[in-house]
Amino acid sequence: MDESTGELIKRLSRLELQQAKLQRSNKHLRMMTGAMMLLCGALITMAQTSSAVPDTLEAQQFLLRDRTGKLRGAIGVTSDGAVGLNLSDTSGRTRLTLDLAANGTPGLDLYDQDGKVRATMALGDAGEPGFGLYGPNGHLRTSLDVPAAKTPGLAFYKDDGKPAWGVP
Repeated sequence: MDESTGELIKRLSRLELQQAKLQRSNKHLRMMTGAMMLLCGALITMAQTSSAVPDTLEAQQFLLRDRTGKLRGAIGVTSDGAVGLNLSDTSGRTRLTLDLAANGTPGLDLYDQDGKVRATMALGDAGEPGFGLYGPNGHLRTSLDVPAAKTPGLAFYKDDGKPAWGVP
């Protein structure tokens, strides 16, 4: 009987060790389950908070900056009532302007890498369209316009800005 008692004691010791391991494992599992429930609750709460975009945002000027803080664009209203959009390249030079004058006439200007206007498109006070192309020296080189009560015109200019050819 001594042998069987010894084996029984061994077996009971082994069972006690396994039970202690299971209790520790169960404690860790309960802690992890609690942490997961807390995390899920926090995520659900965060998902319910409103991150909606506002319906209206008002200002007289908006500035657009790149990652380094350099001004790359602006949209705003001037003191005379004109509205404009200005876009600049990475060097800070204006490359495009879109504006609406105080009297309502729109215009679009394109600039080269040196900041000189190279193309412009606009409507006059009576809605007559005009288009102009400029040389690198800033002189008008080509124009196309449709005056309100007159015949449309096309004109070409020399490097110095003097007329070279045109119709009518």
